[in-house]
Amino acid sequence: MKPILILNKLNTSIAALFKFVVANLWKFIVWAFCVYLLPTYEMIGVTIFLLLLDYITGIWAAYKRGEVISAKKMGVTITKMMLYMIGIIAAYVVQHNIAGDDIKVMMVFTTLISVREFKSIIENIETITGAKIWSYIVSQITTLLPDKDFNKKDKKD
Repeated sequence: MKPILILNKLNTSIAALFKFVVANLWKFIVWAFCVYLLPTYEMIGVTIFLLLLDYITGIWAAYKRGEVISAKKMGVTITKMMLYMIGIIAAYVVQHNIAGDDIKVMMVFTTLISVREFKSIIENIETITGAKIWSYIVSQITTLLPDKDFNKKDKKD
C-alpha cells in the first residue's frame, strides 16, 4: 500500500507544481525580459523625456500657429515612441549579441534619435518665441570647425 500512497502524493505534487509554473510563467518571462533589457532603461528614459518635451512644445507651437490639434496628430507621438523603443531594444540586441558590446550600437541609435527630437524641440521653441535658435546653434558649431583655408594649406604641404 505504501507505493500507491507515494505515487498519489507524487501525482498531486506534480499537478501542484504544474499549476504554480503556469500561474507564474508570465512573471518569470517579464522578469527575464526586464533583467536582459536593464541596460536600455537610461536610453529609453532619455528618449521618452525628449518625446514628451517635443509633444508639449509641439502642442504649444500648434496653438501659436492657430492649427487644429487633433487626436490623429497626437497619435503620431505614441507611434514614434513605440517605434523608438523597439529600435533601441533592437539596437541593444544587435550590440549585445552580434557586436559583443564593443560597438555601442544602442548609444549611436539613441544619439541619432535624441538629435532629431532636440532639433524638433528647438524648432517648436522658435515658433513659440520667434527667436532663431537653431541657426545660432549651427553658427556656433561651425565656428568650432577648422577653417576651409586652413585645410587647403594642409593639402598643399
